[in-house]
Amino acid sequence: MRNIILEKIATLFLRVMALSAIALLLRGHNQPGGGFIGGIILSIGFILYGMVFGTSKIRNIMIFNSRIWMGIGLLLVITAALVPVFVGQLPLTGLWFTVHLPLIGTFHLGTPLLFDTGIFIAVIGVILSIIITIMEVLQWNT
Repeated sequence: MRNIILEKIATLFLRVMALSAIALLLRGHNQPGGGFIGGIILSIGFILYGMVFGTSKIRNIMIFNSRIWMGIGLLLVITAALVPVFVGQLPLTGLWFTVHLPLIGTFHLGTPLLFDTGIFIAVIGVILSIIITIMEVLQWNT
């Protein structure tokens, strides 16, 4: 049976969890938070969304297969680890770059944020791969 109120709440919950996860990701290298907890929080939003709408809707939102998300995350982590090597530093040394964007301002981006983003994407890929598989085995599709 279709429940419109639950569908709206699940959609709103996913959006709030996505914003919270991104906020935790972006502040993670200076304060508590980071890619791992942000990935878990966003995955929780996807889990509720999948329970309401089914796995096919999660797959439509994700665009790629969850295994591809895992690969992209691991590629970002490896990139963040190896970029310092190419400039004569030890692996996983934090490097910072200043980016000037017109009308927005100046940002300091670095390899720790790249590493956290890779962890964020990989965690989402792993958790959603497990959850989608379990939901399909249990035939949870609504």
